Amino acid sequence: MNPINFTDNMALIEELWPKYRMEPSLRSIIVEKWGGLHQDKLRECIRQHRLERDTKPDVAAIHKAYCRITGVDTGSDVSQREIARTRRQAEETKGPTEAEIEAWDYWAEAIISSATNSELKEIRERFNLEPTHRRYLACMVDYIRRHPLPR
Repeated sequence: MNPINFTDNMALIEELWPKYRMEPSLRSIIVEKWGGLHQDKLRECIRQHRLERDTKPDVAAIHKAYCRITGVDTGSDVSQREIARTRRQAEETKGPTEAEIEAWDYWAEAIISSATNSELKEIRERFNLEPTHRRYLACMVDYIRRHPLPR
């Protein structure tokens, strides 16, 4: 199943309220405010709102429902904990060290130096692309060695 995106939710509003046409100015505000939200949770708020309101959607009510279930903009303990957790995770996330990058490059060169012309041809045919970075190429060679096609 594909993840729900903003466009899917806008289509859902049009489907649930077929006679309603959103004004362009409101649509631009919606894009700005709703574009970065958790679309699956927003979708549930839209669907619930349809059960409550038949004539036309009240986007403010949908937004308030979203804020209520996610704790956004409420200053609640839940939202503050989520913010703190996200900040901690960002601080703890470090990129690879120079030594790790050197080890990857060494590994990639070892793999590529032993790659045969038939393996390189298989990569082009099997993946329909030409890798531009040596580490990518090494990963592909390693992959086809680990997952050979049935003969």
